[in-house]
Amino acid sequence: MAEISVRLCDPVLVSASVTGETRWGVHQFPAMSRMPDGGLLLMFADAEDRHETHGWPAPSFVSYDEGESWLPMNDEPRPIRPHYAVSEIFDGDYLVVPASRYLDIEKDGIRLPEPAAVGDTYGTRYTYRVSDMPPAIQDYFRYLPARRWSPGSGVWEDGVVEYDMDGLLAMRRERSTVLPRTFFERPLVRHKGELLYADYRGLHAREDGSVPAKGTSTLMVSTDNGRSFQRRSIIAMDPSDNDLMGEPHLSPTVDGRLVCVIRRTDQDQKPMCVTWSADSGRTWTPVKDLFEFGVWPCVLLLGNGTMVLSYGRPGVHMAFDPNGTGESWTKQVAVIEGDPAEKSKHTCGYTSLMPLDDDSFLIAYSDFLYADERGAQCKAILTRRVQAVTVD
Repeated sequence: MAEISVRLCDPVLVSASVTGETRWGVHQFPAMSRMPDGGLLLMFADAEDRHETHGWPAPSFVSYDEGESWLPMNDEPRPIRPHYAVSEIFDGDYLVVPASRYLDIEKDGIRLPEPAAVGDTYGTRYTYRVSDMPPAIQDYFRYLPARRWSPGSGVWEDGVVEYDMDGLLAMRRERSTVLPRTFFERPLVRHKGELLYADYRGLHAREDGSVPAKGTSTLMVSTDNGRSFQRRSIIAMDPSDNDLMGEPHLSPTVDGRLVCVIRRTDQDQKPMCVTWSADSGRTWTPVKDLFEFGVWPCVLLLGNGTMVLSYGRPGVHMAFDPNGTGESWTKQVAVIEGDPAEKSKHTCGYTSLMPLDDDSFLIAYSDFLYADERGAQCKAILTRRVQAVTVD
């Protein structure tokens, strides 16, 4: 069987926090995108990890030398926290569907219907059918704010994306007054003339109409170059409502299928899970466990046919499949080892991958124990160039 030779370059500092920073949500959750001018955009979160902090501008940096150096970005587009993804779509266009400031049921005087389900995800969570809500609230979930860049205009223009309402659910945390709606926090996948997105923030009912109390990963598809998205299938859901089944990441495989790696749980240590589709996401195989743990999995198929997976908490790790299908991970590499007894001590575990050429990619991650130029401990956002080549 073919093996993978992996070479990691030295880390490159993107940004360091103030000395002694320990707040959860600050200087973490990095996300990279490729911009229309070819530059690399890297943003990260700088606020408490709560729905109430979504929709505000986020620190952002740009690189025009493929990650060798990073400079603060002060131009369009202006990233929004907690995650932000610029997607290259068809016809030379680029699309962003960012997070927004959410509706506040107290400030906006919104009366909610009775919840259709009550579950426990990071605390008590109430789930509602959007179809039971007033028309104005339904439109809030139907029309998502978006920004589009086209070669003809050469500028970012505001618009909306119409989101499928069939079976759509809304959720609210017990001690929160805001109603979150979905946004696209990963770049869209171009696949056989369609745009695909694996969503977990936009919750949907089961095929029989019942409401899950935990979470779902749903495949959303656009056939009009990102102007609207329809639900095609549920990628994964735990029938027992014990597992989150969130943070899915989708990738094509070398043999024309789709693979999706999913975070199984919220706070407990459990394996990730993985599933495949051979019919453009209309049906999916039963999920299989993948490794022993993992949050925010990122999957990337390199031009040389190697598939890369990054995940974390504890630590930051990468796995490599020389066959490019996500079925045979022959090599694993620890970027930050981490400690299972202290899962959040060393890093948030969230990563972002960006291809550079057929054999190389960048990985972005956080390091909570970074030493600044004076040797003082702080939190940092770093990138590393990685080369992965198959050897016989």
